Amino acid sequence: MKHLLNSSFSGTLKVPGDKSITHRALMFGALANGTTHIHLPLESEDTRRTMECMRALGAKIEESDEKWTVTSPGHDALHTPEDVLYTGNSGTTTRLITGLISGLGLAAKIEGDASIAKRPMDRVQQPLAEMGADIALKDEKYPPIKIKPTTLFPITYTMPIASAQVKSAILLASLFTKGETTIHEPSPSRNHTEIMLEQFGADISSKNGVITLTGGNALKSSDVTVPGDISSAAFPIVLAVLKKDSSITIENVSLNHTRSGILDVLDMMGANVTVEQTSQSGEALGRIHAAYTPKLKGFEISGDIIPRLIDEIPILALLAAYSTEECTVRGAEELRFKETDRIRAVVDELSKFGVQFTEYEDGFTVHPSQVDVMENTAVKGYNDHRIIMMLIVFSIISNRLLVIDDMSAIDISYPGFLEDLEALRKDA
Repeated sequence: MKHLLNSSFSGTLKVPGDKSITHRALMFGALANGTTHIHLPLESEDTRRTMECMRALGAKIEESDEKWTVTSPGHDALHTPEDVLYTGNSGTTTRLITGLISGLGLAAKIEGDASIAKRPMDRVQQPLAEMGADIALKDEKYPPIKIKPTTLFPITYTMPIASAQVKSAILLASLFTKGETTIHEPSPSRNHTEIMLEQFGADISSKNGVITLTGGNALKSSDVTVPGDISSAAFPIVLAVLKKDSSITIENVSLNHTRSGILDVLDMMGANVTVEQTSQSGEALGRIHAAYTPKLKGFEISGDIIPRLIDEIPILALLAAYSTEECTVRGAEELRFKETDRIRAVVDELSKFGVQFTEYEDGFTVHPSQVDVMENTAVKGYNDHRIIMMLIVFSIISNRLLVIDDMSAIDISYPGFLEDLEALRKDA
């Protein structure tokens, strides 16, 4: 990483495919009778966990250059897995497949790594139990997840908090019920599931925070082209904004409005960022151009915007550290239950360098500070890809080598992150 210091960065980049969309394309392809081609999928540790789970249920998945092909006999021909379904570090895989297995009426045991073992699954188990699912959790809250076969029935469910994973688990389960399931969202969460289910032929509608799905209709195979992941794009965008003489354009990136909250915050801060949408149908696509911006303004965010940028809050904390004004995040208590406690992680690591925080249970305020970075300071990545990539960007913009304990978790979402930065590097 040291060779990336003392440089500026410019050029055009395509970030890896959207992780959320890749997960869903694999699942829906496995449920649909026929062949689904997934173009430009994210090839990462997380998505491969979903791939192996779908294979264990009976789908055939072939890999070729920038394309995965899912061939399935359809949902009614999928079978109980012979072994434990291992989901690794993927919370999306764990929660969504719990709904999928419950809806199929199969038996399964689902478990992940040490991080997943600490992540609450009762928020998925509770609405699925209302539908008739038989799901047992460790201490009634955590994996491993044990599912027994049952027949589910439709429900009307009001989400206590906005969560795309919980919503998607309910929708996957309701695909196989007889009748209409209705979900009321308190605020918008990621809508990739709704968009893709419609593409695969489900009877689904979504309007004004009310999602309705009528079960009993078999999905039809459909080709999917995966856009670039805006959560991955956030890191080179912030690098360009904070690194003097830098200018980066990201092509073919998702501009889905339920995911693009970071662009709203960059606008609040007065960052030199422009957006051009290139596709209007289905998943919105476009290009983002970001350039160095001194004297960033502050921001105060809470409420509906939080689900639209929940994964970008660690890198937003770094932006806040270089702002000339206070920056506040509230209503983000979900961050306590990610791969690590991300609120605690960003406070602990950035405080080492003079960044002043007020920490809350549901967020933090970053106060204008003098950032002071000593060469070879040891920092922790917490085996969390978002924290690790934030620290890498921090090291580059400070021109000081930070010693990160373990960077391997980058492979969860952005395996070529360092190589992509190298391709954009200009000699100082």
